[in-house]
Amino acid sequence: MSATNRVTEDFRRLAYRVERYLRLEATERLTVVTTYVVLAAVTMALATSAIFFLSTGTVKALTLLTGNEMLSYYIVGAVLVLLILLVFLLRKPLIENPFVRMFSEQLLNVPTITEQMTHSGSRKDEQIRKLAESLVRELDDYDEKGGEE
Repeated sequence: MSATNRVTEDFRRLAYRVERYLRLEATERLTVVTTYVVLAAVTMALATSAIFFLSTGTVKALTLLTGNEMLSYYIVGAVLVLLILLVFLLRKPLIENPFVRMFSEQLLNVPTITEQMTHSGSRKDEQIRKLAESLVRELDDYDEKGGEE
C-alpha cells in the first residue's frame, strides 16, 4: 500500500471516528434536552390538576363567606385570569431567560474536540495517544465485524 493510499485510508478512518463521536455527543445533548421537556410537560399536567382542585376548594370556602356559589366562581376565575396576565407580562424573566440559559449550557458551553485537544499543552500528547489507541481498538473491532453493522 502506498503512502498516499495509507494517508487517505487513515483520513477516512479518522473522519469515521469523528462522525461517530459527534453522533454520540448529539445523542447525549438531545437526551438531556428531551428529559427537560418531558419533565416540564409532566410538571405542567400535575400543576394543572393541583390548580383545579385548589380552585374548587377555594370556591367552596368563598361560598361559605359570600353565600353565593356563582359569585365565588367569578372571584376565583378573576384571580386566575389576573395570574395568567401576570405570568404573560413577566414571561421573559420567569420562563424565557431560564430556558435559554439551560439550553445554552447544555448545547453551547461544552468544549469542542479541537478545544479539548488544545486545552493544555502538557496533556495534549496524552490525549492524542489515548485518542489514537481508541481509534485503533475501534478500527480493529470494525475490521473484525466486517464493516458497519
